[in-house]
Amino acid sequence: MKNRTYNNILALLVNCFFFLAFIGCSESSTAGGTVDDNSIAEVSADEKAILEHQVDSMKVFAEAGFADIDSSRIDSTVYWFEIGFKGKKDDYFVYEEDNLFSYCYVGVYQLDFGVRTIEYIPIGDNYTRTFFLTADEQGIVYHEKLDNDYNDDIARCEKDLSDFEQNCENGGGSLYSHKADCAENSLHLTCSTSKGHLLTNAETLLNNYAENMKNWCLENR
Repeated sequence: MKNRTYNNILALLVNCFFFLAFIGCSESSTAGGTVDDNSIAEVSADEKAILEHQVDSMKVFAEAGFADIDSSRIDSTVYWFEIGFKGKKDDYFVYEEDNLFSYCYVGVYQLDFGVRTIEYIPIGDNYTRTFFLTADEQGIVYHEKLDNDYNDDIARCEKDLSDFEQNCENGGGSLYSHKADCAENSLHLTCSTSKGHLLTNAETLLNNYAENMKNWCLENR
């Protein structure tokens, strides 16, 4: 009797072992086959921080006029978004001349995962480039914004528009032309590009972009 009870307990334990082993294998498989644990990308701390970061933006209308005195509806279909950086700005590059209307600043906002370049030249042109990072389940997304105002410099406007569009296309990005009218001396464009999971740290990525903007500033002198 004791032997029979012992054998029953042993058989039960063996069955439990195989059942648990089966469950463990099932958790590592999908309908399409077995999942290779090494194929799952490691998400870095910086990428997690970018995913949790909230981008501060403000919608700007080209013609901010009210429809009537009792309505707050803005009568315009042309708009873009201005990105607001709230964190500390680190001056990466500052170029100034004796002329107060000729300068170029490159600032890095590490806590906002962004870079902003502002350039003003004596003829009255004002160029602004904004770069910032967001993230989703697929990884990091680069966003580059161009917001330029020209003082009747149509040739420069058309070149900037063409260059921005071409660079966005070459990089596999999606182009958003919020306002692209050189006849009105104004460009407001955005290029967003999915880059997959972050392979370097965010600080290095932002500084690399800032270095490119520094070189861009110097080329325009």
